[in-house]
Amino acid sequence: MRTLTALFILAVSVWGIDYSQRSTQELIASLHPGGKNIDIIIRELKKREATMSPAEKRVYRMKIEEIRNVEKK
Repeated sequence: MRTLTALFILAVSVWGIDYSQRSTQELIASLHPGGKNIDIIIRELKKREATMSPAEKRVYRMKIEEIRNVEKK
C-alpha cells in the first residue's frame, strides 16, 4: 500500500506542472542548456509558435539553437 501511495505522489508531482498556464515569455526564458523539462517546454512552445510575435519567435529560435549546440558537444 505504501508503495502504491508513493508512486501516486511521484506521478502527480511529475505530471503536475502545467506549462500551459505560463506565458510564452516565461517559457522561452526558462529554456537553457541543462534546464529541467526542456522537451515538455519545447512541446508547449511549438503549440504556440503560430501565435508568437516576431520578437518571441526570434528569441525562441535562438534558445533552441543554443540548446542544440550544447547537445552536440
